[in-house]
Amino acid sequence: MIFVTGDTHGEHDIHKLNTIGFPEQKGLTRDDYVIICGDFGGVWNRFEENKHEKHWMDWLEDRPFTTLFC
Repeated sequence: MIFVTGDTHGEHDIHKLNTIGFPEQKGLTRDDYVIICGDFGGVWNRFEENKHEKHWMDWLEDRPFTTLFC
């Protein structure tokens, strides 16, 4: 399955992808995709310099689906 979203402005909107805002993910696997089309706002600095941004990227990595960015 493929889901497409935008406007996930980093920590301000990441809740859109938690199990409350996106309950469908409970049945997804790595073979399912969430494509974030613009306005992500979660990667502005190098991870080594910004542990806060790395936290949210790791959080996305821990989701049951595969996250893609455009």
